[in-house]
Amino acid sequence: MAGFWARTRRFLIPDGFLSGLVFILAAAPIMAFGLFLIMRTTWGVGPWDVLHLGLAQRTGLTVGRAHQLTGLSLVILTLLLGGRTVTLITLINTTLVGLWLDWYNARNVLPVIPGLTGLPVLAAGLLLMGFGIALYLHPGLGAGPRDGLMLTLSQRTGQPIARVKVAMDVTAMLAGLVLGGPAGLGTVAVALGLGPSIQFFRQMLGAVDARVRARRPKAARASHAPLHGPAVNQQAAPPAAQQGRTIR
Repeated sequence: MAGFWARTRRFLIPDGFLSGLVFILAAAPIMAFGLFLIMRTTWGVGPWDVLHLGLAQRTGLTVGRAHQLTGLSLVILTLLLGGRTVTLITLINTTLVGLWLDWYNARNVLPVIPGLTGLPVLAAGLLLMGFGIALYLHPGLGAGPRDGLMLTLSQRTGQPIARVKVAMDVTAMLAGLVLGGPAGLGTVAVALGLGPSIQFFRQMLGAVDARVRARRPKAARASHAPLHGPAVNQQAAPPAAQQGRTIR
């Protein structure tokens, strides 16, 4: 029994959990605000948000609660299928995005923007969602509920990830339409544009991370460089092997 709980703890709380928690705390309000912006246009919402809005209309739940309920259902399905992408970060993600989405809606921080005026808002929402998701994924400590199920279904069925994603998006959108959710050109824009947006920001974050790591050895060498002055110059330089240990 002790071994089971130890394995469960390592599964749900991976190494680096605290850094992942910091990233999701920063990313959740960004992702939710991107969702909120898209919902404030009349061009339609993403495939999964068609389902969330339709579910909210039918049940009386808030959109955020519908988002949480859907995410939790997908997490349970992933676990039943034997998926190993679920961590505590995944559950925190599902909870926080729904809470922030309801917070923005309750305060009506932006009115509905109709027509062509809403296109820049749609684009801004798409970019914010992409950045928020990329930020959340950056530590590599758990996939979101939808991506986790997508990876698990791909592994179980042998189908390519792209085909599984399209099937999941179409299924969610059709279910949402049956429930009365709104779909339109914005739905197509989100379906086609979110992936490239996430990829762009993931590459950007990776480049920033690489530059930061490249500067660390230089900073370490600078901190151990001999100081100029008669008192310091009299000291013998440390052996090369010792310098190497210090830099690492």
